[in-house]
Amino acid sequence: MSTNKKKIEDNKPSLKDVGLKVTNQRKSILELFCSEPHKHYSAHDVYDQLTSNKKNISLATIYRVLTQLEIAGLIEKNQFKSSESSYELKKSHHDHLVCTKCGKIVEFINHDLENLQEKVSSSYKFKLTNHVMTLFGICNSCKNTK
Repeated sequence: MSTNKKKIEDNKPSLKDVGLKVTNQRKSILELFCSEPHKHYSAHDVYDQLTSNKKNISLATIYRVLTQLEIAGLIEKNQFKSSESSYELKKSHHDHLVCTKCGKIVEFINHDLENLQEKVSSSYKFKLTNHVMTLFGICNSCKNTK
């Protein structure tokens, strides 16, 4: 095994490490998130991906496992649309830009914004413990199409 492959595998989240029993369903769903760590999936996206790969799993099981993985801290839930939640592999803090036309999601980190949030919370005598920032707009591709 190459050193690079070993590093990648060592950084993969583990079901056992968070106290979850390793089942085929949990393993398949977590592997899907790990295969594209910057992708955001709805429960229906997960279902479509797994069933297209010949995995036998129900949508109800997917919702249940997504909730278990979220509670265990392996994935994060986002609300980019009012109708459906999306999930992503939990990684270091970042914020999102979401195109309201095509649904494209861009992850970003901006240290100036992070510092400003600290200043704002401090000015109101709040100790900032967490935040979620999602900015909605129109991406360049959609802006340039008629």
